[in-house]
This record gives sequence, structure tokens and C-alpha cells, in this order.
Amino acid sequence: LPTFRDESFEDWFAARGGPQVTAADADRRVLLFPDTYTNYNHPDAGRAAVSALEAANVHLRLPLGVADSGRPAFSKGFLEKARAAAERNVAALAPLIRRGWDVVIVEPSDAVMVQSDYRDLLGADEDVPTGTVAAGEGGEQPATDGGSAKNDAETVAGNTYGVMEYLDRFRLDEALDAAAPDEALTYHGHCHQKATKKDHHAVGVLRRAGYDVDPLDSGCCGMAGSFGYEAEHLSMSRAIADVLFEQVNRSDGDRVVAPGASCRSQLGEHESTNPPHPIEKLAETL
Repeated sequence: LPTFRDESFEDWFAARGGPQVTAADADRRVLLFPDTYTNYNHPDAGRAAVSALEAANVHLRLPLGVADSGRPAFSKGFLEKARAAAERNVAALAPLIRRGWDVVIVEPSDAVMVQSDYRDLLGADEDVPTGTVAAGEGGEQPATDGGSAKNDAETVAGNTYGVMEYLDRFRLDEALDAAAPDEALTYHGHCHQKATKKDHHAVGVLRRAGYDVDPLDSGCCGMAGSFGYEAEHLSMSRAIADVLFEQVNRSDGDRVVAPGASCRSQLGEHESTNPPHPIEKLAETL
């Protein structure tokens, strides 16, 4: 089972004194959404995201007044609970996005929840492009706090990014003073990002940092969120994982990386230790 850390990511961010890049000096402004896995189980990935984004001259804050993304409830079919989380988060984030902030999320399943599933839950238009309101493009914009839930969901979905997607889309990693590592990585992507065509971003960022990356043509790791942790699914989860482990054995990488927290937990059974998130490998180059 996932272990809980003594210090949450939110507590660490507060203890360090908040953002280290001022809003006046920054090129972009980001609300780093504290997803559940990153906040309580894998704060190292959150700290790495802070390190990389601030090195790219991004002003960071953690959003106030948000709930969890609603992903666990949504995945288990508790749609009203998921919708309540979506409504709360959209209400908190939409006014800030209209003022020029972007939203970045470390955990892929939570990022795709906001980018895609919020549109379904709140009746938004799936064809609205990403980047409809972006920090650093035209300066701050006045808040319009009275928008409909549908329009606000469109605004939030269109301006939310996975952390590697954000670095890649705006080429922020190109401004980093990265020391090229002599290491080959095997990359196992996340199913939700594959389904939404966002899985390539991590590979591009890691390669530009100097890593030799071997992306696996892999399917599900067998964990699928909480599925593989449940006793009744253990044998099926392990059978699916065995297919992935065979691919890892044939790959050319020295180390496996995976953006999904449950994927890293599953891969840890093969690697003897949980693999890092790609953002952690990027932060190691700084």
C-alpha cells in the first residue's frame, strides 16, 4: 500500500516560505494543484516540480479553497461526489485563471480529470482548446467571477496542464541550465495521458535535458489507481504487470521512470524500489 509521508507537500511549501520567484520577476504564474498522491504520498515529486518550475522563472503558489480533484470518487462511480469536487475547484480556480494564472498538476490522473472529465461532469464544451487564457500573454485579465459553471469549467480545463506537458508546451525547460546526465531511462507512460494524447511531453523534456529515453509501447501496468491494491484483483493485477515487466527487461534503460503514482508502486515490485516521476529526473539535472 502507498506510504504516507510525515510532511505533506503543502506543509513543506508553507515551511519554505512560499514562492521563491516573485510575481514581478516571473515569466509565468502557476497554481500548483496539490493532488492527493503528491501531497500525502509522494511530496518529493511536488518538490521536484517546484525546483524545475522556479528554475524556469515561474512564480508558484498553491491554490486555496480547493478540494481533491474528485478522481477517486469518479473512478469508483460516485459521480455526485466527484461533481461536487469539480464544482468547488472550478469555482476556486476560474477567477484566478482569468487573472492570468495557469494550473499545473503533478499526478497525470488528476490532471486529466480536470482537463477532460470536468467538462463532462459540468457540461462544458470538449472542443475548447487548451491555453485559452495564459499567464504572460497579454498581462493580467480582470476576474469575471459570475460566469456559468459550464463556462468556468471550460476555462479551467483549457488552462490546466500536467507538469511535464506544461514545461514542454511552453518550452520552459529550454531555459534551464541542465547538466546532461550520462543515464538512459526507460519511460512507462500513463494510460490517461495516452488516451488524451499528452503522453509524449515527458519524453521530449527528458531528452532535451540530456537523457537517452526509451519509451515503452506499453499498456496498463495492472494497478489502475486503487484496482491493483484490492485483494480480489491481486492475481489479475500481477498478470498484467508481468507483461510490463517483460518489456522493461528488454528495454535499454538504466532506470525506469513513470509519471503515475500507482504505476510507480507497481513497477517498484519489479525494480525493488519505486521508480521516480519524470519531473524528479529533470530536477536532478539542475
